[in-house]
Amino acid sequence: MSGKTFSMAAQLKKGKAAEKAFLEKYGQDALEKLSGRKGDFQIKWSRAILELKTDFYEGSPNLFIERWSVSPTPDKPEGRPGGPWQSVTHNASYYVYWFAADDEMFVFNSEALVGWLEPRLGTFRRIQVRNKGYTTEGYLVPKKLFLESAKEILTHADKDVYLGSNLEGILFFT
Repeated sequence: MSGKTFSMAAQLKKGKAAEKAFLEKYGQDALEKLSGRKGDFQIKWSRAILELKTDFYEGSPNLFIERWSVSPTPDKPEGRPGGPWQSVTHNASYYVYWFAADDEMFVFNSEALVGWLEPRLGTFRRIQVRNKGYTTEGYLVPKKLFLESAKEILTHADKDVYLGSNLEGILFFT
C-alpha cells in the first residue's frame, strides 16, 4: 500500500480543475459538462456519456486503472466500483484516461475495456492507495498495451477496447 494518505477534498479539487481544462482544450463545442454523479461529460450530438480519469504524473509508463474507488472491507464487502467499472454502472459509453501534464490521452469503450481487463487483472500489479477513511484499489496497466500496433488484439465481445489517442473518433464518427 502507498505510504501517503490522500485527501479526498484535495483530489476532488484537482479533478474539477482538470475537467475544466479538458473541456476548454478539447470539447467546448462538442461536450457538455455533467455533474459527475453519472458521468463527467455528454457528447452533445450523440448524447453518449464520457467519464474522464485525469492522471497528474509526468512520463508514467502505466495507467492506474482504478478497480475500487472504495475497496471492499469485512465491514462493507460490496465496495464501490471505480474507473471503467464505475463508467459501466453509470452507463458511460467512454472512459477517457488523460495524462494532463503530458497531454496524452487514451480513449476506451467502457464496457469492452472492463471485459478485456477482467480475465487479465492477475497479470497487472495491484496498488492500494490510502485516503482518509477508505482505501482505493487499482492496477498498473502498461501504456504499451494500448499503442496502435497492439490495437487489433484489443477486442472484447466484438467491440474495440482502445479507440485511439484523441477524441475525434467518438466526437465525430460514432
